Amino acid sequence: MHVPGLDHPIELGGMRYLTSHRRVQAVVTELGIETRPFDTHGGTERSYLRGVFGNGPSDPNAGAGYDLAPDEKGRSAADLALDAFVRVVPEAQTLDAAGWRRARATGRYLDRQLIDWSFAELVRTIRSPEGHRFTVNAFGYDSGIRPHNIGAAIEYFLTGNDPNIEARVPVEGMDSIPSALAGRFQDLGGTIRVGHDLAQASLRDGTIGLRFANGFEIGARRVVLALPVSALRALGDASPVFGTPGHRRLYETVEGFPATKLYLWFDRPWWRHPSDGPTGIRTTTDLPLRKVFYFDGGADSPAAILAGYTDGLDAGPIVALAGGASNGEPAPRALLDAVLGQLRTLHPYAEVPEPVGSAFMHWGSDPREIGWTYWLPGSNPDEIMLAAVQPDDSVPIYIAGESFSRGQAWVEGALETADAVVRRLDI
Repeated sequence: MHVPGLDHPIELGGMRYLTSHRRVQAVVTELGIETRPFDTHGGTERSYLRGVFGNGPSDPNAGAGYDLAPDEKGRSAADLALDAFVRVVPEAQTLDAAGWRRARATGRYLDRQLIDWSFAELVRTIRSPEGHRFTVNAFGYDSGIRPHNIGAAIEYFLTGNDPNIEARVPVEGMDSIPSALAGRFQDLGGTIRVGHDLAQASLRDGTIGLRFANGFEIGARRVVLALPVSALRALGDASPVFGTPGHRRLYETVEGFPATKLYLWFDRPWWRHPSDGPTGIRTTTDLPLRKVFYFDGGADSPAAILAGYTDGLDAGPIVALAGGASNGEPAPRALLDAVLGQLRTLHPYAEVPEPVGSAFMHWGSDPREIGWTYWLPGSNPDEIMLAAVQPDDSVPIYIAGESFSRGQAWVEGALETADAVVRRLDI
């Protein structure tokens, strides 16, 4: 979304990729997409937890407001999480991809297989209740920290998907990546038709008949569904060909999570201050808005703030105040008042003015839509990823998208599964 006066568009969808994401970086390089650092300030990350200001998840002092156990006091949230990982998988920091596959196939913790533990369940066996709460609050996310299959989660966070790794963003916005890919596809003779909502499908003599909500119908020899798991479930309910036992088994191995973003923009970045204000790009908090990102240049130039970024269970209070708003609509007054009040708590040195404008996004306002996906405990992701490429060998239906990938919640996961489908199709 382009806002008058701002140097760069605000991102209502994905807003960055990590430099560790080799597929995204390869696409960006090959297609000549100009990028810039996501964090243009490079200052220290900031946190506000239990009324205490700190310097993010790596700051041992950030947990001063928690009644931590003796062996947790004076340690950062990042240290407490890593210590838990290493207690469960002692070689976690040195395992390669093959080693992680072995760990998921045979690893155990206490009386259960490693893959049967969720992140939250496991951490509770190691950390005190307050230590666990501190760790969850300090990272700012609900979805990846609570239900994530620990057999996948430890590898995920230790091998290149930690949001704190260096990030970049296309100068013209993240949609530059799919737009450039679509343009290359069309240049090679492909056809793209947008605005077609798939309603039903049926299998006839090896051909898949597709019927769209606008009445358009077509037969296909092969179908690739690059969709989130919530949309796949909806298709499975409407069309048996998408709801076979093989498909249903896949859909129960992951969970899709809602997410929200609220952007506000102002005539100037009032949040910067020589001593008390944030110097980096983000503040993480246990207040309902959870994460705040700052996007500004000059001291007196128009600037934007991602004033609330929530996911999973944390999205509920924000969605309730939004009253059904989404897709870049201005924030309703109730939501705006609540968030401005929390911003004043996070920035006590500043006078927080009324914004010039606002835009709210709720990934989940359509029940087929989510923010992102994580593996649930109880299944081995290595096996599921292989099955997801083509759930039924006798039916030419293939699945791509981040839902069944190692790079869940990132564009990298979507490209990873696209690679897998292309290899299966042998094209």
